Amino acid sequence: MWRAAAAATFALALVACARRGTRHTDPPAAGNATGAVASLPESTLARADVGSVEDLLQGRVPGLEVIHAPSGDIALRIRGTNSLLEEGEPLVILDGMPLTPQDLTRALRALRPRDIANIEVLKDVSSTAVYGTRGAHGVILITTKRD
Repeated sequence: MWRAAAAATFALALVACARRGTRHTDPPAAGNATGAVASLPESTLARADVGSVEDLLQGRVPGLEVIHAPSGDIALRIRGTNSLLEEGEPLVILDGMPLTPQDLTRALRALRPRDIANIEVLKDVSSTAVYGTRGAHGVILITTKRD
């Protein structure tokens, strides 16, 4: 009895969608799925009057937190701390080279904000899937200017 009622309800829903002219579109191709991406292009970076890259990131990317440890090290978090077993650091890629969390402070302090061409922060699963489990806590792509 309930199966017949469910089938009738489903059939009515299909008819209603067809009458409204609703079209079902194909999902985006894997290369086109961008997800939640925050970008700081060169035009935005050029207007920023900051002395360090961590100051450049702080407050300009929604969901990105720059944490200054008492030891002077820098830690980055996207969407807060999400794991009980891991540190929750995003994968940081500087000109195609992944940085380890231990090298992050040194690399960011060595960069001058005016040398950066673009910063992209990939925040969700669909945009970080290319990087596998290393991108589980987000990915920060930093591209420097080519002279």
